[in-house]
Amino acid sequence: MSGKQSNRQRAAQICHQATGVDYARCLQWAREGRISRHQPVPDAESPAQRRFEALLAHTLTEPFRDRQLDGAVLGLQRVDPAGDRPILRLHPIMADRMVEELLPRFDVSYGGIRGVAGLRLQRTDGQWLLADLSSSAAVRVVHDDPDWQPRLPRVERGLTAIWRDAPTRLSSVEGKELAEWEEGRRGGPRPAARDLLFSRVLRRPLVINEAGRSHGWANTYTHHTEDIVFEWCCGARAIEVAKKLHDSGITAKLDGVDVEPSPDREPHDERIDIGEASVVLRCLNAQWCQEPRGLAGAQRIAAAIRRRYA
Repeated sequence: MSGKQSNRQRAAQICHQATGVDYARCLQWAREGRISRHQPVPDAESPAQRRFEALLAHTLTEPFRDRQLDGAVLGLQRVDPAGDRPILRLHPIMADRMVEELLPRFDVSYGGIRGVAGLRLQRTDGQWLLADLSSSAAVRVVHDDPDWQPRLPRVERGLTAIWRDAPTRLSSVEGKELAEWEEGRRGGPRPAARDLLFSRVLRRPLVINEAGRSHGWANTYTHHTEDIVFEWCCGARAIEVAKKLHDSGITAKLDGVDVEPSPDREPHDERIDIGEASVVLRCLNAQWCQEPRGLAGAQRIAAAIRRRYA
């Protein structure tokens, strides 16, 4: 076996294991030069697409927090990352909540936008799209039920449904929100680097889902705009998940984006850094989970999470 063939097969295997795309298709991508051992998962092809995908990943962390089911962290079972309109395969129970949380609403008590500014749900050629009004960026979302109709959020006091009131135009408050995301803040993440990192998170769900491998659930959250945190109690060690992310090319170079980590931060084996942005991995290795009462407790927790979607 030649070195080139071996590298192609390795790239295809990593792509398959990170995304869920069939190995044969990944191998074809490798033969066509669309993926490589250096970058085995296709990137979004435009800055606008990377920004939109980054906003999706970052926004989903807070509302889902400890509500992940069946190991589908952020509600994703797998992804087809081909081209600039990736296909996200949604967990069938989490799918409605995912769409609800992504649709932009203005929250009076919060004083800002919930969801993704500029995102609109569209039906095109029989497919559901999460589309960005400020660009041509979009992702396709797929449910196990071909007749699935996303459940739209209920009208709630104190919430203004921007997605409904301005279905075809970007509202002024959304424009301001997007400008702040794109400009970053002093001492904060370089926007292009942050968008690349978070977009790559969205395109590697099977690696991220290692966090929910033991019990089917994990915890996710953020600190402002510069990080995404994945936290779980036991099972896969954080350093092992970090290695799989590195092997999948999550920190690979990309033309036009400075991916070098900030020199002000000490490297950490359980953190992925690009620019000033980070993906933080935390495994607590709780002994409680290894005890009989712990296993029973984990089952009760999983059942309680499932009931929250009823």
